[in-house]
This record gives sequence, structure tokens and C-alpha cells, in this order.
Amino acid sequence: MVHGRTLLSAGLALAFLAVQPAFAASEEDAALDLAPAAEAAPAARAEPGLRVFVEGTAGRLTQRYGLPSEDVRRLSLDLTWQFKPAAQWRAVLSNRLDDIHPAEQGSRSTLNSLREVYVGWQAADGQWAADLGRVNLRNGPAYGFNPTDYFRDGSARAVTSADPLALRENRLGTAMLRAQRLWEGGNLTLVAAPKLRDGPSDSSFSPDWGATNHADRVLMSVTTQAGSNVNLQGFAFHEQGKGAQIGASGTALLGRSTVGFFEWSGGKDAELLSEALTPSPRIITGHRATVGATFTLPTGLALTAEFEYNKFALDKAGWNEALATYGLEPLGTYLFHVQRRQDIASRKAAMVYASQRNAFVRNLDLTGLVRYNTEDRSRFYWVEARYHFPKVDVALQWQGNRGAAQTEYGAVPGRTLVQLLAAVYF
Repeated sequence: MVHGRTLLSAGLALAFLAVQPAFAASEEDAALDLAPAAEAAPAARAEPGLRVFVEGTAGRLTQRYGLPSEDVRRLSLDLTWQFKPAAQWRAVLSNRLDDIHPAEQGSRSTLNSLREVYVGWQAADGQWAADLGRVNLRNGPAYGFNPTDYFRDGSARAVTSADPLALRENRLGTAMLRAQRLWEGGNLTLVAAPKLRDGPSDSSFSPDWGATNHADRVLMSVTTQAGSNVNLQGFAFHEQGKGAQIGASGTALLGRSTVGFFEWSGGKDAELLSEALTPSPRIITGHRATVGATFTLPTGLALTAEFEYNKFALDKAGWNEALATYGLEPLGTYLFHVQRRQDIASRKAAMVYASQRNAFVRNLDLTGLVRYNTEDRSRFYWVEARYHFPKVDVALQWQGNRGAAQTEYGAVPGRTLVQLLAAVYF
């Protein structure tokens, strides 16, 4: 049996599968402008300057299958620094240091994540822009699963949050050259991300270039505003050793309080099970897609529902066949591989995400989500209550896995995790 906390982390990461801090207008900024509920984590909207906070958690993990309960704790130091060395230039440094106990199986207790370090330039007329360095480029308006987020593979070095927006914010960027041509209502973006290493590093303070730059990749995207209430994006992507994909995403204001969105990507990629368990993965042609909507009630409660599809993942028959062939522990390896790729492990899934600011009292925010595997009906739950003081956040979090034995979430040894969180901002 795989270690309880290890499989819990895999289940959590799959369950929680956001906006580029743009010097020039980015693709995701355009898409999310129509979605008032889809707000980025604080760092994504940071103004030029230095932002530092220390965050600590302490909690209790209960497990199934006769495994003992565990005390869990984490201490993190998060730094983001943006400054302008000249009128048309800016520099960005974003780093996070996490000390996690107990450590995940095969991982270090202390992990440093050099999320971003790059310089950016924009022409005086605002029509051209370029960035060079490690950039966390995030595409796609969906919350739980982003088929057009082509640089997500390998970027989650330390999974420390259940919030899907924070997961995209805290991941490693990719070393790249990004060039943009901008015009009113749209832009054209070209990205080249070279291979720097063969694979990820487990060293605590490694910049881990192999995690994010393990293959030569190129991306071209076009963003346009198709009317006052519709934004569309098109993508062409190629990865060395796998092949080409094309994709599209969009958002539309469907009413005064409803925003619809979709993402689709199709082409050649590795079948996830063979990629996780064999040295020569099977390359197939398939599709990934997400469609959903965000509803904002007059009370300020924002509800997002999305439905997800992944041809490269296991359907119910494939899961049962793999379970009979390999057993549960190799399927734990499959779940971890999906976590690393920030993909989904089931052919079809659904998610509901809810957030309420100033719930009951001012400065109290409630957030929660449910992840549902429609193939085997297993579920993941997460709820957070967070109170904001002027320089301190305090939160109580609860999360749990439910489902029949040997389903995606039912097989996870970790049943429930309850923890307290405190963050101090400087």
C-alpha cells in the first residue's frame, strides 16, 4: 500500500486541478475580464514593489485501512518583487520556500520554488512587448482543469494549497522567450521554451529547470475580442517527442450575473497511464475539453460549475483493467504522474467551486469545492473559512475523500484533513 499522505496528496492535487501578472495584456487577462468571480490570488495582481508573507499550518490527517492518524505542519516564506529599472522595462522575482512535515514519499521536507525570474520590455507606443526568463504563463479561463494551459506539465514542485487559483499562482514558471504584438482588443503571442534538463530534481534548493523545461516547446496564440461581451483565443502548440496540438478557449457574458467559458485542445500527446508506468509512452491523438459557467448571486455568492473531459486519462473500464493488471500501488504512481502534469485522472469529471466574500461578517470569506469523478462516482471536498485582519489572515480548512474502495478518491488512504492556517504579511 502506498503511504497514506502520499496518496492523499495525489488525490488532492487531482481534485484541485489565475492570471499572469501581465506587463503587457496577456491572453488570460482578456478572458477573465468578463468573469468577476474568477479573481486571481493576491500575488497575481501585485503592484510593482516588494511583497513578503510568512504562512504556517498545523493539522490532523485521519486515514483508512488501519493506517494511523498523523499530525501535519508546514511553514512557508513567500516573496514577490517587481520593479522598473527603466521606463519601458520591468523585472520580476518570485520565490517560495516551503518546509513540510511529514514529507511526501520520495520528496524532501524543504523545497524552494523559484517561481519567476525574468525581465520584460514594452515599446513606448504599447504595440510590442517581450519577456525573457522564467515566466509563469497561465492560459485558460477554467478553474479546475485547463486544457489550453500548455506549460503546466511539471510545474507543481510543492503542493501546499487546495485552492485551484493558488495552485496556478504558486507553481514554477517556464524558462522562455515570449514576444507579443498588441492592438486594441487583441494580441498575437509567440513563445519559445527550450529544453534545459532531462528531468526534475529532488534537491531542496534546485531551480529545477528540468521539471519545466524537459523538452523543446513552442506556442503561438491569438486573442481577440469578438464583440463587447465575447473573448476568444486560439492556440498552436508543439512539444518535442510528442507532436502538435491546437486549441481554443473563450468567455462570454451570458447575462448580468453569468459568465460562460470553454477550453478545448486536440492533437498528439502521451497516454497518461503508459507515460506513468513505461519508459516509452504510447503517443495517441485525442482531445481535452472543459465547459462551464460562473453565476454570481445578488448576495455576492459566486458559484462555478464545470464539466471536464480527457481522452488521455482512464475511463471506468480502463481503471478497472489497470487495477486488475497492475494493482493499487502502481495506480498511485499514475495518480502522482497526473498530479505532476496538473491533468485529471478520469476520462470525465465535474467540479463545483463556490466563494462568498464578507460572509455573515465583514472580512470573513468562505470558499469550497467539490470534485466528482463521473466514471466511478468518487468525490473530493474542500472548505475554507478565512478571516482577514489588516496584516494577518487566519483560516480553518477541512478536506476529505469519499467513495467506494478502489475508486479514484475512495482508494486514497487519507480520509480527512483538518488544519489551521495563519499568514502574516509584511
